[in-house]
Amino acid sequence: MSGEIRCEDLPEPYDALAEKFGIDITLELAKMFSGDTVYFLKYETIERPMRNRKIRAEFNGYNFKYLGKKYGMTEQAIRQIVAPDIVIKQSQPNKNQVSFFD
Repeated sequence: MSGEIRCEDLPEPYDALAEKFGIDITLELAKMFSGDTVYFLKYETIERPMRNRKIRAEFNGYNFKYLGKKYGMTEQAIRQIVAPDIVIKQSQPNKNQVSFFD
């Protein structure tokens, strides 16, 4: 597809894309988005749902401070993420807790 077009013929940022992904893919992207302005979100925005799933999976009902330190976030931010789980997790018996009926 590229024919005679070389990486050095391409303006920024196409030259960087061509170096990373190859000239053919870069030209295909150029055709696909020709005339459009393409905006890439910060990578943190893309990985946020995965991070939040991990936090919710690790949440035990009480470990706000630990999770905040682990993920570099405030306890308040952790509380917002785990809000749907707080009552559920805190009402579950602790694994190490002896039951009244045992």
